[in-house]
Amino acid sequence: MSELASFVGKKVHVITTDARFFEGVLEGFDKNTNIILSNSIERIIYPAHESDETNEAIPSGVNILRGNEIVCIGEIDDVLHAKINWLEMKGSPLKTTKNPL
Repeated sequence: MSELASFVGKKVHVITTDARFFEGVLEGFDKNTNIILSNSIERIIYPAHESDETNEAIPSGVNILRGNEIVCIGEIDDVLHAKINWLEMKGSPLKTTKNPL
């Protein structure tokens, strides 16, 4: 049984190969790790050197993400999540994991 089965119906964070960061409820998945997220948002966290930029949370409703584009899926701890100020958080840019053609 896949480890993802324990995440179904729970809020998760997903990082994709092109360094996008999604948050939503995992509704389902298949053997290729294609997933369905509901109530999802894409979070854009700007680096500290771009301090004039305000982080974004873009609602995206239902998302279907292809398994070959997913790097990481993790369950959200609601208590820790509530303590994070997502608008003021700064981070380092993620590098893409895609290989150039």
